[in-house]
Amino acid sequence: MDLREIVKKLDIVDVISSYIDLERCGSNYRARCPFHPDNDPSLYVSPSKGIWKCFGCGVGGDAVKFVALYENLTYTEALLELAKRYKLPVKLERKRRDENLLNALDLVAEYYHRKLKEHPKVIDYLKERGISERTIKKFRLGYSPSSEELLDFLRENQLLSLYEKTGNLLKIDEKHYKDLFAGRLIIPIRDKRGNVVGFGGRTLTEAGPKYINSPETEFFKKREILFGFYEGLGYIKERKRAILVEGYFDVMSMHQEGFQETVAVMGTSFGQEHAKLLSAYVQEVVLLFDGDQAGRRAVRQTAPYLLREGLKVKVLLLPEGEDPDTYV
Repeated sequence: MDLREIVKKLDIVDVISSYIDLERCGSNYRARCPFHPDNDPSLYVSPSKGIWKCFGCGVGGDAVKFVALYENLTYTEALLELAKRYKLPVKLERKRRDENLLNALDLVAEYYHRKLKEHPKVIDYLKERGISERTIKKFRLGYSPSSEELLDFLRENQLLSLYEKTGNLLKIDEKHYKDLFAGRLIIPIRDKRGNVVGFGGRTLTEAGPKYINSPETEFFKKREILFGFYEGLGYIKERKRAILVEGYFDVMSMHQEGFQETVAVMGTSFGQEHAKLLSAYVQEVVLLFDGDQAGRRAVRQTAPYLLREGLKVKVLLLPEGEDPDTYV
């Protein structure tokens, strides 16, 4: 079945109503547009034509285009998602290499998570930071005891050559590798669909940089991913709000205390692609940065990107010397 046939098979009302509430308006349907602040219903869906259009922001298209915009996917990715959901045969195929790499990353994340349970000192460190067992499970936190142990796991599962492509292993010579995160607390990073696409590693000693992240790959682009977005997506959609903070522990502590719509960038500045991702789900973003000059500077740098997407921006100023992790 080719692209045009798949689009014709889709019931546009069924597809769009799975994301937003539609109300009948004559032979058509209408709703508040999720792609811009919309107090009055300005998005109309025509079942007979198989199209939708918002007369407020001017955006429109077919069912696939709606899902692509709402889920922040490419048109092809959205088409594949819908074909899978409605059990429609499709000739387009996802790249097997990508699926295999994502599977390898998920297995390594689970390996790290198991290893954490074997190291009480690391669990004690998390408890001292106020991180509960429930939060450890939610974010699948882990620990890398040594390069040798990870390599044994990869070889046993015939994953070494595949996992090497993620950039998370440093090749020393033909036979020896070093785990980029050896000796560190492991924080898996997931994309908006829940795939593990990379890791953040926090040192537990004074040696080396405090945090390191996986190198960028074709599926791990820091400018497109927000930490905590997948874990909090249900709350983000429900509350139509996101709280933007600066660090991993800020996100985890905020989620733990009931603010599950909290997200953060990872080792890069907030940019327009981050703002576009949020604008598909929320109407308001609260900037909650550290209570120092750097935090205030980050507010001035971040707000314009959000405002360009038509989002309402609020700023919560913390006392000097405080950050969301300590203050919440």
